[in-house]
Amino acid sequence: MSNILAISASPRRNGNSELALRSFCRAAEENGITVELIRLQELRLEPCRGCELCEADGICVVKDKMQPLYEKVAAVKGLVLATPIYFGSLSAQLKIFMDRFQSWWQAKYRLDKPFVRLEDEKIGYIISTGALQRPDFADNAVAIAKVYFHSINYHYGGSLSLQGLDRKGEINADPAALDKAYDAGKEFVSRYLL
Repeated sequence: MSNILAISASPRRNGNSELALRSFCRAAEENGITVELIRLQELRLEPCRGCELCEADGICVVKDKMQPLYEKVAAVKGLVLATPIYFGSLSAQLKIFMDRFQSWWQAKYRLDKPFVRLEDEKIGYIISTGALQRPDFADNAVAIAKVYFHSINYHYGGSLSLQGLDRKGEINADPAALDKAYDAGKEFVSRYLL
């Protein structure tokens, strides 16, 4: 059976992006898909040091809570990222997570030994929430996610941007937004995982 790793990159527990992610994942779970949700804010993740020691074998030398995440990303069929939009971009938590895959970039491009093969047909998706009604602000996050997915040999499976959500949990008062997230999860599962 297919499975999903859901990454909540909000610094706020039960923030809007996390609640949208949970709605997306509920659709997956209702279709028999196993989902594991990880809250990056609860993990001690160091930023990439740019030391390039990973170019020898594709393994990051920084020892923190990232090591189990590499294994999880390699093992799942679907990877769903959820982030609030801050100043037209990803949260710092998600950027640190992505940057730490520099070791995988080394494995793919320098060593020709990627941890994930394209033929594995793994799929990535990004959900973003933001206060301003500015779709172009979310476009930047999507562009970064596309580069990230390409670098780790995940196929880009789409995005959902929900706007006009500022205060923590405000999405709970917007059933249409939660429905959009649920429907996006349902479509993701039917298109890529079933």
